[in-house]
Amino acid sequence: MSNQVSTQKNYSALAQIYDDVMVEVDYETWTDYIDEIIYQYHPDAQSVLELACGTGTMALSLEELAAYEITATDGSPEMIDVAKQKAKSSYSDVQFLTRDFLNLQLDQNFDVVFMVFDSLNYLHSEENILKLHSEVRNVLNPGGLFIYDFTTPRNSRIAIKYLNNESRRINNLYRYRRKSTYNAKNREHTNRFEIEKLNSESGQVIERFQEEHCQHIYTLEEIESIIKKTEFSILNAFDGFALKQAHEKSLRITMVLQ
Repeated sequence: MSNQVSTQKNYSALAQIYDDVMVEVDYETWTDYIDEIIYQYHPDAQSVLELACGTGTMALSLEELAAYEITATDGSPEMIDVAKQKAKSSYSDVQFLTRDFLNLQLDQNFDVVFMVFDSLNYLHSEENILKLHSEVRNVLNPGGLFIYDFTTPRNSRIAIKYLNNESRRINNLYRYRRKSTYNAKNREHTNRFEIEKLNSESGQVIERFQEEHCQHIYTLEEIESIIKKTEFSILNAFDGFALKQAHEKSLRITMVLQ
């Protein structure tokens, strides 16, 4: 049994079990929601770029609609490796690339860029959020859309009640435990994953890993204030997964920019 814990770069060790950790997420409904927004605001869109795509589930789901040419990027090479494996097994044409969304370095432009699952919350400063918008502006075609979501303080206060101390065993190969805390004063939400790789026959621990993911939690007013400093205009700010206006009790807000 291994007692040594290896601290990993975010989404490296977690990449191997990410789909199991997120098994309860309804990606198909989320995909339909993004598609509905695109249809409403840019019905002629053809080329789509996903940022922070993780293991590619959303991009692969969007491809099933047979409406777009899709490129998907993520900063974690381990997550992209998993996405490529999934794409290969499903004969997908999605192009998966390892890219930092603050330094995209892409040689083509897109009609739509989208980023989901509160990836924006991983940016802890206005400077980096402005940098993200600038990077996206550089790869958008004229009239293109930038769609992303973020979670609010209210969401974090609720989420820690069911995320903290979550644990699961996965296919007798891994076991993980998540500790989730929220510092309301600093508005920092931290998820610490303790991951154990197991011997499939004996169940003994072969390796131990630890990853810590820290998000800064924003209000709608703060995000709107930052957007005003960019070249984008706000077409709408939606509540959760519905095409209705975001409000003070929204847990997740989806921004639609042009």
